[in-house]
Amino acid sequence: MNRTENKKTQFLKIEKESAEKLLRLLKTKLPDENILDKRIITMHIGHYVLFPLINDEKKVNRLIECIGNELTFEIINAKGKLDPNHKFRSLEEALEGELPEDIIDLIPKSYDVIGKIAIIEFDRFNSLSVDKTSLYKKKVAKAIVKVNKKVETVYEKKSEVKGKYRLKELRPIFGVDNPETFHKENHCIFKLDVKNTYFTPRLVFERKRLSLLKFAQNELIVDMFAGVGPISIQIAKNNDVKIYSFDINPTAHKYIIENIKLNKLKGKILAYSMDVVDLKNSSNEVGINLKNRVDRIIMNLPEQSINYVDIACFLMKKTGGILDLYQFCEKPNPIEKGIENLRTKLNRMGWYIEEIINSKIVKPFSPKSDLIVADVKIKYIM
Repeated sequence: MNRTENKKTQFLKIEKESAEKLLRLLKTKLPDENILDKRIITMHIGHYVLFPLINDEKKVNRLIECIGNELTFEIINAKGKLDPNHKFRSLEEALEGELPEDIIDLIPKSYDVIGKIAIIEFDRFNSLSVDKTSLYKKKVAKAIVKVNKKVETVYEKKSEVKGKYRLKELRPIFGVDNPETFHKENHCIFKLDVKNTYFTPRLVFERKRLSLLKFAQNELIVDMFAGVGPISIQIAKNNDVKIYSFDINPTAHKYIIENIKLNKLKGKILAYSMDVVDLKNSSNEVGINLKNRVDRIIMNLPEQSINYVDIACFLMKKTGGILDLYQFCEKPNPIEKGIENLRTKLNRMGWYIEEIINSKIVKPFSPKSDLIVADVKIKYIM
């Protein structure tokens, strides 16, 4: 049971005739103060209204000072009842009264929601004892479920993304340990396993941007590191194109096949479970078929994409094509560094940047680096 239901709640008891005046005074005199506890149901008893107050002595004292000369009221303690229809706006609100105030400051400011699953990292809890850490994490997980009604399972992120499959260690702290879910994004649906495939909801707007680019009819595209297909499928949903999607992770490949069937696509996707390095093998039929025929190549493997530029040059039309390259680049001037990295790699292989179509910081990655994207037209030096 929630702690708020177990303990007594402070209420401001006031006659019904003065209730509206109280609310007006709160808006005019304390407009930035959230003093009423909206999680608790306001009670009506006889000729009185009981307004629940938040568990903050300083704020309650300011309230008393502001309205003490204008209204007759009483501060009482009574058992509060949670409002089942209340929608929590933040973790802080959902956790009010659940954690010590000094712990509230250690709660992560953000977390990922993927379908019915939430993933959170407690990177500031290291200084706490093991017993307290476990208790606090469970309370935070329950609060996430209160804020996000569709979330059923909460995982704690225990490691950074690592390995050739780009996976992270996850530990369940709330709900059933079932990592498979359906995630809706930009009018598409994706089935995936958060433990055994790589997927981040934080690139939702970047994937939408890619899907809304101007594509030629029947444009031939390669998505080098497709994962469960969020980029390929969103592009093919809106455009009459042909996409070859590759991923080295067989589990990701299994899901992209399912996701192609789940979504109504205008274009066509051919998915392969393959290391793109193998495309250059003389016996690889897919590589033979695609060599110097591709119009556009998407390289969304920011920690390693620059090391696969030779594969892009092998596949791209020598007369020119578009490269959408993602990189983690150090500050300051991460975009300039990223483009220079690419230019150096291309020039070594006899290619050059003919035009920088678009370049931008997608999002901060760490205190020292940003995730950048460069959409460039590249061409072979004849």
